[in-house]
Amino acid sequence: MSLQQPIYIFADLDDSLFQTKRKCPKTGTLFTAAKDRLGMPLSYFTGEQKILLTFLQQGTLIPVTGRNTAALDRVQLSFTSYRITSHGAMVLDSNGKPNEEWLALIQAQCMQWRENLSAVLVQIETHIVNANLALRCRVIEDQGVSVYVSIKGEEGALQYLLATVWELWKAEGVQVHHNGENMALLPPFANKARAVAFLMQRLHDDGVSPLFMGIGDSLTDLPFLQLCHYAIIPRGSQIQEMIGN
Repeated sequence: MSLQQPIYIFADLDDSLFQTKRKCPKTGTLFTAAKDRLGMPLSYFTGEQKILLTFLQQGTLIPVTGRNTAALDRVQLSFTSYRITSHGAMVLDSNGKPNEEWLALIQAQCMQWRENLSAVLVQIETHIVNANLALRCRVIEDQGVSVYVSIKGEEGALQYLLATVWELWKAEGVQVHHNGENMALLPPFANKARAVAFLMQRLHDDGVSPLFMGIGDSLTDLPFLQLCHYAIIPRGSQIQEMIGN
């Protein structure tokens, strides 16, 4: 193996490389990792996470995030290569613009699922009101494309809603991402593993064999982590809890 072999790190962001202050240790220095829409600090790196990021500078960091492009732009990291956003629904080139080849692959599914996402949103909203749940939901858009239904709020309320969600959100290829206070109803084209596999093929096209590493915390990250040569899993993450059980 050549010492010049390129290294690419496909990394989930929230709860993998940083987290909200509520989830941070009570002691130790924190560093701003992401800001909210008003420009105020929202998420933080711990000292250990900053050390990890220094180590990762040996390679090229490619985010694989549930954030859409606008939310990714509020992250205090510099990305110089591809970016995967909206749980795998969107692939961006190094200039931050949608990859045209990827858009061509998902275009038909995007059009097909636009009305489905809106219809399910109305059903979920009705259930939330009727059950008096402390939750909020909306259809997330990325680059003008409706990409998934986001539901956020109190973890117990999301757990209560889960059975209803599974009943409403059942079709070939769909996924339900549920971790803590976040839930996302993902259509077939919002698939992190599919987007990572697409980029891996492109990164092989120049005749070299890169080393692929993955970082993720959620069960829905596992499929793309399994495509990588090595995987890094944060302590206390959803994946680690599953392994421990």
